[in-house]
Amino acid sequence: MTDVIIIYDSKTGNTEKAAREVLGGVKESGASVEIKRVDDATVQDLSNAKGIILGSPNIYSNYTGKMRELVDSKLAQAKPSDKVGAAFGTYKWNTDNLKNLENDMRWKGVRIVSEGVCVHKHAGGDVAKKLRELGKKVGEEAKKVP
Repeated sequence: MTDVIIIYDSKTGNTEKAAREVLGGVKESGASVEIKRVDDATVQDLSNAKGIILGSPNIYSNYTGKMRELVDSKLAQAKPSDKVGAAFGTYKWNTDNLKNLENDMRWKGVRIVSEGVCVHKHAGGDVAKKLRELGKKVGEEAKKVP
């Protein structure tokens, strides 16, 4: 069983860069971790993880359609009521994608344990540190899940 799964969608590469920062934070926590693009993630991946971190760019004030499919279908099938998690995103105009993704994760039963981070275009400097902190917090909390 994996402690944490990071699943992201990325259109221009910015969200993938943010996901790599989150990955670094999970590794710092000592938790086992997998990272996958949204197209490659399965119900089994979500079921086997104690912690779930989802990331998406902002598309028309929401997260991507592929990520919505994952949340509405695969995450729901994984029955995540015993899981911890967090969300992150990237944006150009607004941060509604992060708020919507966190809310939908909560509705599916994920206990959000770290404040989400939304990055304006590129993950660098202080925001990269916040992404690593998000990953570390979820990793630490996932290790506590029986």
